[in-house]
Amino acid sequence: MYFYATMAINWRAVLTGFATAFVLGLLVVWLVPLTQLTTLVYAIPGLMGGVVAGYMVVGAGRGAIHGGLATIVGSVVLLIVWAIFGVLFAGLVPAIVGFSFGLFILLLAAIPGALAGAVGGWVKDRRTTTREPARAEVR
Repeated sequence: MYFYATMAINWRAVLTGFATAFVLGLLVVWLVPLTQLTTLVYAIPGLMGGVVAGYMVVGAGRGAIHGGLATIVGSVVLLIVWAIFGVLFAGLVPAIVGFSFGLFILLLAAIPGALAGAVGGWVKDRRTTTREPARAEVR
């Protein structure tokens, strides 16, 4: 537990994961027609953002933390924007109810992002790399 408390967060990985999820989310919203299975397709950008954030760090544990953070940062930004538009266009009470529901969904959305980040970190940790230069002779 001490390792996770003192671990430095790679904010570049978190913001890259958020940007990936945001761009893919815009593409999905614009290109995928609204059907009953659309909600499953809407989960793909968040998962890919978690994988990207996890792949930028090494290890499943660090990948899970960074993937979850990328999902949470993206969700908080969108939740704040939706709350502001809700207050402006729907009123204060509907915006508060929507914000409260959004906080609950935020907690649930962090789980798949963390799992995807763990997969990304695990994949990067498992890839084969050579420690010696290409022409070094091993004895």
